[in-house]
Amino acid sequence: MASLANANNPRVDKNFMKFSQGCVVILTGLAFLLSQPALVLIAMICLVISALFPIISPFALLYKYVLRPVHVLRPLIIEDDPAPHRFAQGVGAAFLIVASMLLFLTSATMVGWILTLIVFVLAGINLTIGFCAGCFVYYHLGRWGILPHVRYEGGFHWRGV
Repeated sequence: MASLANANNPRVDKNFMKFSQGCVVILTGLAFLLSQPALVLIAMICLVISALFPIISPFALLYKYVLRPVHVLRPLIIEDDPAPHRFAQGVGAAFLIVASMLLFLTSATMVGWILTLIVFVLAGINLTIGFCAGCFVYYHLGRWGILPHVRYEGGFHWRGV
């Protein structure tokens, strides 16, 4: 869903990305406020699926089959490389995997909640001001030759909201 790109013209649906970020903010925020590790687990599963199989992510399916048909949200296609966004989702998923393990399997629950809050804050920053920390890291890892370069000219651009 986030990827509408071809090799020459990478594009993403900005409204879908905002919707996904909002879902992560809601799930992780409620998990923390209600002290419900199960919500951290749900957010983690959603992010893992989103990063690995974006076309069948729960966020994508809800957006495509519920919100778009009733015109709650409409696509806003912009030129952007989807790879950094998937990387950011993967990093968020990794944080929530560790958080879930800590919350369910150890007594180090405070560390689990801190990791959950890191995901909440970074998703909230992306949602509200449009700065994707994971995309920023992806761009720099590409510059250093660790990850592929972004597929559009000009490198990293903070587009804002």
